[in-house]
Amino acid sequence: MHQSVRDGFLPFSQPLEGRTDFMYLDVKSLVSTGVGNLLDADDPAAFGSNPTPLADIFTLDWFDKDTLAPASREEVEAEYRTVKFSGTALAPLDAKRALTRLRAPREAIDGLVVRKLDSFEGTLRGREQYAGYDGWPADGQLGLLSMAWALGPLFTFPKFQAAAAAGDWATMARECRMTEAGNPGVVPRNIRNALLFTLAGWKTTLPEGDPSALVFDPGRKLDENMRSGNHPVPLTLVIGVQTALEFLGFDPHGLDGVVGPGTRAALTSFQDSEGLTRTAAVTGIDDIPQETIDALATRLDEQVIPRFP
Repeated sequence: MHQSVRDGFLPFSQPLEGRTDFMYLDVKSLVSTGVGNLLDADDPAAFGSNPTPLADIFTLDWFDKDTLAPASREEVEAEYRTVKFSGTALAPLDAKRALTRLRAPREAIDGLVVRKLDSFEGTLRGREQYAGYDGWPADGQLGLLSMAWALGPLFTFPKFQAAAAAGDWATMARECRMTEAGNPGVVPRNIRNALLFTLAGWKTTLPEGDPSALVFDPGRKLDENMRSGNHPVPLTLVIGVQTALEFLGFDPHGLDGVVGPGTRAALTSFQDSEGLTRTAAVTGIDDIPQETIDALATRLDEQVIPRFP
């Protein structure tokens, strides 16, 4: 992977996954820690009376939070079982923390993230759909690794994978969406992934673009990235439409990629100003008429605000 991707992966992932130094039960009732690092064997057969943790759990130098004494293997296994059978998948994070007494050092968590990232990348590079991965723009690599972090590197998204094999970044941006039902926490990742693949597509259109440099700045918040001027406004995405509306003086009340009342009101105001038909019940980019997108593009061009496409 490009060095910018390696350096940016943790700051990109932490706002999405959070960061913990204790074991907890995630929304799928799998024991995890760190930055969304799975410690559970993702196998229903392991969910019996004596479930088995992944070997990674024993590499984290666990210690007792009160005494600071190193934890024995037996203590690690006991805490794993306590968490596994706690029924706290939907509990607040503070309640999950209070259940545990073992902690892992920061450097151990960082090491686990890097090892897992390298392992996932190795698997992805071995899949024929991603044969061109090494030459991808950095934003595309980060987007693919982000999907693998959430789904595992063997995920199957046929339309996305066909687009990846063809180098069709626009379709990759449309087809990278993970199921959000029952897991609202994936929404911010979906928004960022679509943006990353869109930016990768834009990068490939530049005659002298450096594929190794990230356009998206993982150290900035999403809205800060959109206002930064580092890239054109992507009118194929909700967050791009929000950005265009804000630049043109129609406040969507936030650049978050989610269509809410503020975005709908700003869109309606813009349509009224252009003499366009109001769009009812907008929930996503596909609900916005092309004539409205075209009008946004025209106004951005008039103000010399770069856009893509």
